[in-house]
Amino acid sequence: MKRARLFVYGCVIAFYVLAAGAQAHAADVAGSSDYPLVGRYEGSEIFVYQKSDFDRVDLLNGALPAKFDDTTIPEDKRLRLEGRSFRIVYKAPHDRSALEIDANFAKSLKDKGFETLFSCVDRDCISGSSSLYRFGSLIDDTRRNFYYGDHVVYRLAVLKRPQGDVYVSILSGKGTEPVVAMRIAEVKPIEDDKIVFLDATAMKTSLDVSGHVALYGIYFDTDKSDLKAESAPTLAEIAKLLKSDPGLVLIVAGHTDNQGEFDYNVSLSQRRAASVATSLMRSYGIAKSRLIPFGAGMSAPVALNDAEAGRAKNRRVELVRR
Repeated sequence: MKRARLFVYGCVIAFYVLAAGAQAHAADVAGSSDYPLVGRYEGSEIFVYQKSDFDRVDLLNGALPAKFDDTTIPEDKRLRLEGRSFRIVYKAPHDRSALEIDANFAKSLKDKGFETLFSCVDRDCISGSSSLYRFGSLIDDTRRNFYYGDHVVYRLAVLKRPQGDVYVSILSGKGTEPVVAMRIAEVKPIEDDKIVFLDATAMKTSLDVSGHVALYGIYFDTDKSDLKAESAPTLAEIAKLLKSDPGLVLIVAGHTDNQGEFDYNVSLSQRRAASVATSLMRSYGIAKSRLIPFGAGMSAPVALNDAEAGRAKNRRVELVRR
């Protein structure tokens, strides 16, 4: 009987512990959530949440001067980013200091691979006698500057990732009660392979500057060397280039990614280069002596082959000045 009472008592305690946790998160503003790579300080509640799929974000990257505009980070102190952005502001537990909160975030971010770019505490954040309220106004919002009257601790950190870097600024303050204001920016790497069509002028410019030009507007089916119809515009521009410069002789080099056997890819790239040369001779009247087909296979990559984006860049035809 005694064991039964203890079991029931334990269940009641567990229920109230779970309920308390649920209530803490239930107090978050509707539609909000933590940013997974950063998280929240234990016992905090979200009361401001904003998200944008693409925005310009200015983050503080150095101590503010004695005089500054409350609405704009000085140009020499700002890190300007563009990408997906989040603004999350938490009310933290009453009995926690800004320093303690920041110390927990600093350790957590470091453990996750973040690098701190800039951090400051109280007067170190402002090069002068300006109030901490003004610092809070700039980094968070003028409507919440009263949260930062006694203490401010600021941290800017970055996580470098192949799929895009993540920057996070965390302002921990203590005025009427502890507050944590986060600004997060996800910066995607620039996709620089979107222009697949080059005209004759662009081809000539690249040949004049570097002696070669990579073409991504020539198409083949997988493991095939027959030109697809979509290649016609680029082939026409190659012919135009050659006709504009009668003395120009080109090596037509085929390139593959590293999928498959080395010898097979050399053969495939040679056959593809030959298809391009044959098409230029038959359809555009270019003399055979002006075109030298060559199969480079996987031997000259321009990107890593460990992901499809890199492999796509390596699958190309290049024109090389002879």
